[in-house]
Amino acid sequence: MWVRRINAALMTVTGVLTLGYVGISSYIAEELVYEAPKPIVRTPANLGLRFASVTFPSRDDNISLKGWFIPGVLPDGRMTVDRTIVAVHGLRTNRESPGDHLLELTGALARNGFGVLSFDMRGMGESPPAPLSMGNLEQRDVLGAVDFLQTGRAPFPELGRPRIIGGLGISLGAATLLLAAAREPAIRAVVSDSAFADAAPLLEREIPKHSVAVVGRIPGVFAPSALAMARVLYGVDLFGARPVDTIAGIAPRPLLLIHGAADDYVPISHFQQLDAAATLPATAHVTTWIVPNTHHAQAFKNTGPVYVARVVAFFDAALGAGG
Repeated sequence: MWVRRINAALMTVTGVLTLGYVGISSYIAEELVYEAPKPIVRTPANLGLRFASVTFPSRDDNISLKGWFIPGVLPDGRMTVDRTIVAVHGLRTNRESPGDHLLELTGALARNGFGVLSFDMRGMGESPPAPLSMGNLEQRDVLGAVDFLQTGRAPFPELGRPRIIGGLGISLGAATLLLAAAREPAIRAVVSDSAFADAAPLLEREIPKHSVAVVGRIPGVFAPSALAMARVLYGVDLFGARPVDTIAGIAPRPLLLIHGAADDYVPISHFQQLDAAATLPATAHVTTWIVPNTHHAQAFKNTGPVYVARVVAFFDAALGAGG
């Protein structure tokens, strides 16, 4: 009788612990894949630039994405869309992205003669709510941006369509752009700033830094199960967000990899993995820039004109002169 009671008690305790483990993992998974959108406070008009608000669908799943298109400005003041850059923001922000000054960066590109399509990825900014997937699903948003530039309604009809398209992404935006460019040859050149090689190790490291009401600081043992629950509950494969597996497919198109030497969020080892994978093809055309004394996604903020000059020179060489 006592043995049966002990077994029953053990089974009860095991069941409670299992339910608690699954419940906490599910809670963490929801926190991982959903985020309250950040409002957009400023637009290109605050920089004295003309722009048009745009809406276009993501490729494959037709999520209606919000963005803006900034025409490039030539030295004589004429506008152009001849060379257009798809700009992709980072995680849990939007196309303004004040933390890394993306609005100012896209404005600088426009003043150097590049059209810029900057948009909010799914689940962020003014785009509809959707689970965040560290690039796996968001790459469809970048591909939708390319489709829009090629076949959508032109934001400035008098300027026509782009002759050639490039891409620039920061942090998650860089990783997402790498995934998309490997699939889409119409993206003729890529600037990747602070991309990760593999999302899962970053998330597993970050999860224990946060707290939940039930258990306080989250034990690291919950991290792998939280990523697994994100797949079960929301269809989000966070283990599969690995630009390092596909980056070689960008060759022979030009690729510029930028990373801060002091990045303590995406360690420089990720940059090294991406560089090694990208240069495997004999046809690879990879340029790298490790920015001294620079933390995550702060290269433009820290170097300003130097950053702009490097990126503009890269796109000039890769996409041809504007006009």
